[in-house]
Amino acid sequence: MSATEWAFTVGGWVALAGAGYAAVATRGVRSWASSSTGRWSTRLLGVLAALLLTVGAGAFSVSPPLGVYIFALVGTLAFAAAVVAAAGAADVALAAVADRPSFGRRVRAFWYASAVRFRATRYALVLAFVGFVVSAVAAGVAVDPLVSAVGALAVGGVLACATGFAAVGVFVPGRRNKTVADDVERAS
Repeated sequence: MSATEWAFTVGGWVALAGAGYAAVATRGVRSWASSSTGRWSTRLLGVLAALLLTVGAGAFSVSPPLGVYIFALVGTLAFAAAVVAAAGAADVALAAVADRPSFGRRVRAFWYASAVRFRATRYALVLAFVGFVVSAVAAGVAVDPLVSAVGALAVGGVLACATGFAAVGVFVPGRRNKTVADDVERAS
């Protein structure tokens, strides 16, 4: 990888992860994401990304660069859906632990809410991961500078998805805390 591609990779990772953090940290976005409109928007973005994944597979057989662009778009849309769902999960989790707001309790409530009440968080992250990986792999053999740049950005998207998986607790083994789960269920 050239220095420019490394810059695109790191820039893509920082931009996606930073935008996701900013969205989840904003109170207005959190309350909108936990509303019925926000949940509907999450589903819409996820379905659109899934449909585009199919379109990208067909387009890739005709024009590999076009397939790379579409797969990168799939990753971006699915990542946006995951961010909206994570913001909704954060809103519910914060409401659930309002009376005992310790950091550990907030994190466990968020993990539970994203795993049970806002499943789209994980599903959309998997779809984003697939879109970014396919885009990065397909662009890895390209000689066109624009396709290579999109591939480098897609690698940053893969890193952002891994960061998202860590944030929603996918990599954390263990059982659920019953009191936190009850709090989240009451707040939902």
